[in-house]
Amino acid sequence: MSQIKLVGFDLDDCLFDSTGLSERARIKGINAMIELGLKIEKEKAIKMIMEIVKEYGSNSSKHYNYFIRRYNRLESVEEKIPYSLQFKYISAAVMAYHGEKINSIKVYDDVIPCLKELKKKGLKTAIISDGLPIKQYEKILRLNIDELIDLTVISDEIGIRKPNPKLFEHCLKRFGVKGIETIYIGDRIDKDIIPAKLNNIYSIYVHRGGKYDTYKTGDKIPDELKPDFEIKNLKELFDIIDEINEKNKLLEITK
Repeated sequence: MSQIKLVGFDLDDCLFDSTGLSERARIKGINAMIELGLKIEKEKAIKMIMEIVKEYGSNSSKHYNYFIRRYNRLESVEEKIPYSLQFKYISAAVMAYHGEKINSIKVYDDVIPCLKELKKKGLKTAIISDGLPIKQYEKILRLNIDELIDLTVISDEIGIRKPNPKLFEHCLKRFGVKGIETIYIGDRIDKDIIPAKLNNIYSIYVHRGGKYDTYKTGDKIPDELKPDFEIKNLKELFDIIDEINEKNKLLEITK
């Protein structure tokens, strides 16, 4: 009988507030430069750093370098930052940025109870995430969830990135389970829901309010792209597991 045996999760904006944490950290960096003597209105500086992140991507390591260059080009700035001091300002911003990320990272309130309950029920768990292994594993360790997860699959670690369905297939093979025995929870249609469905995995779209939480119930998209379920809290997962197991049980009986 096909019953749910494995529950997989995306990491960022699924198990912790990655979007909110990054935004707060960037603002901390701005505050550090202003405290050091940068003469700019805070709101204007925040708008500028957010524009830079949008243009260069959230994974760029030079956001504050570009910020200083733009700052020096502002007509309203009478006193430019000389090259000899630029890296002092950048270093202060980077220190404040990483300090906030290290000190404030935490899982959503529903994560630990969910993972413990899954383990109690004998279900296996996995994280399937894009990103650099060192960065993603650091997040997992700082979130204190490593011991509650049976397998972590990081795209750059095995050379397959979302939305390639082979990344999910790799996870299924590692556990020796079928797609119909698996649930995957994520916050993106393109990188989470689609590759899960292509592997016959039950897909759950979790609404966390992050930057990629753009799918709305009733959106006109093809049926093959729609998640099987939608939730706002991981405690809803257990009713879904019961529903799937009961449906599969009835299907076996009627065969």
